[in-house]
Order: sequence, then structure tokens, then C-alpha cells
Amino acid sequence: MSSSASAKSNDLIFMQKALLQAQKAFDKNEVPVGAIIVAPDGKTIISQAYNMVETKNSQTAHAEILAIARANKKLNSWRLEDCVLYVTLEPCSMCMGLILLSRIKTIFFATKSNIYGFKVDNCFTFELYKCPIIIKEGLCQFESSELLRTFFKTKRNKHEQRKKRLS
Repeated sequence: MSSSASAKSNDLIFMQKALLQAQKAFDKNEVPVGAIIVAPDGKTIISQAYNMVETKNSQTAHAEILAIARANKKLNSWRLEDCVLYVTLEPCSMCMGLILLSRIKTIFFATKSNIYGFKVDNCFTFELYKCPIIIKEGLCQFESSELLRTFFKTKRNKHEQRKKRLS
């Protein structure tokens, strides 16, 4: 197997692990987003996390931020140079700012966020920080989109049932 073929295979494996993290968030009634940070060797998972905004009552408890904080602690460094981030949903501008400051080399995200994604916010900080970051999208897009769709459909149904009971 060529190195590019194994890299693609590893990318899929890591995104599937990020999806497992997203499922943990789903199971805890959190928006199902998961993140994995992989070492520069392309083989070792440094950290993993899932959204915990509701659990921690903090809007900063996004999967990416928690994964970066864990990686910083594990490496005893704020620099995550040449590391790769796999995340199931396009990062918001807050997370993208931290990703850039952390010097992560590559981001893979599964599906776009049409409401909060950094592209929607027209995030132009790449030029500001002069970061040659590589962004790839669409890996496991269907699986991530379905998990999010199911989560929000369930939320809407519960909300509608609650409204009917109160009427």
C-alpha cells in the first residue's frame, strides 16, 4: 500500500474516532461534535474530546477547545505544530482562532456548519496570523450530518411535546 493510500486510510480511521466522540456527546444530550488531535507522526492520538457546553455550562466547552487543552497538557506545550485535528463539524470562528493560535497544521472536518462555521463568519485570520493551515472537508460527511440531524430533530420533537402539554 502506498503512503498516500495509508494516509487516506488513517484519515478515515481518525474521523471515525471523532464520530465516536460525537456519539458520546449525543448520548449526554450535547450537540454531537467530536474532535481528535493526532501527533505529527500521523499515527498517535494525542487527545480526544466531545462537546460539553451543557455539562460544563460554558459556551467555550466545544470539542475542539477541549481536545486542544488536553493536547497542550499532554505535550506540556501550547504549540501543536504539525498536529492534525479531525472534527465532525466545521469549527466556529472561536475554535478556528484557537486552532490558528495553536499552530495546528491540518484540519479535517466532516460537515459544514451553515450557521456558525468559520467560513460563514468570513474568518480572515489566516492572513493575520500568516498560518499555512490546510483545511479538508467532507470526510464522513454523511455520518456526521445524520447524527446532527437526528439530534436536532429529537430536540425539536421534545420541544413540541412540551409545548402541547403546557397548552
